[in-house]
Amino acid sequence: MLVCGGTLQEWKQASIGEWKLQLDTFVDSVHESGARWLTVCPYSGTRGFEDEIAKTVLEACGGQRNGNRISFIAKDGLVVVVDLCADGRERFTIALNRIKDEGSDTRVEKEIDEEVLRAAMLPPGFVDPDLILVFGSPLQIPPSLMWELSYSELVFLDVSWRKCNVEHVQMAINDFQRRDRRFGGVDS
Repeated sequence: MLVCGGTLQEWKQASIGEWKLQLDTFVDSVHESGARWLTVCPYSGTRGFEDEIAKTVLEACGGQRNGNRISFIAKDGLVVVVDLCADGRERFTIALNRIKDEGSDTRVEKEIDEEVLRAAMLPPGFVDPDLILVFGSPLQIPPSLMWELSYSELVFLDVSWRKCNVEHVQMAINDFQRRDRRFGGVDS
């Protein structure tokens, strides 16, 4: 599951306690759904706050930072990633550079296919998210998302990410569970 909400500027304003509460809310909400990983990313924002936000998030939940991502293990092995990149094109570029750098270490050029790109885009997540919960208007796709949209179901909640609660996230999960996913196929 991927949760997209708030701007980097809003994230910067959140205290350690607010981050802990927010992440606990998300973890508690998805824990019982059987999710194996949860990524939280901003809806949008201007660069320049990443180090300050990372410090606050690390103090709130522990974990480790790798570039623009902070990851930690929550309840029952749920992998939680806080991705500080608010631009999907930038995230895509970072992933391609990661592939290029890994290839230069082994002196073997990798052919970039969907699996290689997925592995560079999503770590430490395992697979494309089934559900993307967007806190914001359904009239615009968040600029922070790009790759994640291809095989995911979107649920929009016109609620501020800082005001969301367990019920909001559970409502999105319930909505997702009622959907008939055909991955582009049509009923015959």
